[in-house]
Amino acid sequence: MTNKELIAELSKRLEWTQAQTSKILEDAVSVVNTNLANSNSINIQGFGLFETKRRQERMSVNPVSKQRFLVPPKITTAFRPGQVVKDKLKKLSENE
Repeated sequence: MTNKELIAELSKRLEWTQAQTSKILEDAVSVVNTNLANSNSINIQGFGLFETKRRQERMSVNPVSKQRFLVPPKITTAFRPGQVVKDKLKKLSENE
């Protein structure tokens, strides 16, 4: 689903204009981004948890040259689905 499709679906369900829906979605994404940038986690009940994680530095090997190099530490984002999402995905896999 694209951003445009999401806005269209939400505006239909909420009976809002697409402009109103787009603004709300844009603001929600901005709040999530700001909190993640400040290393705060975002827990959306029934959906899941967005959080930042620090990856430690590690050694890696170039597969072509076989040369070893150090990969520096970095901060990345992670999403852990909530129980509702897990249950829906489990139902999908059982129905296949």
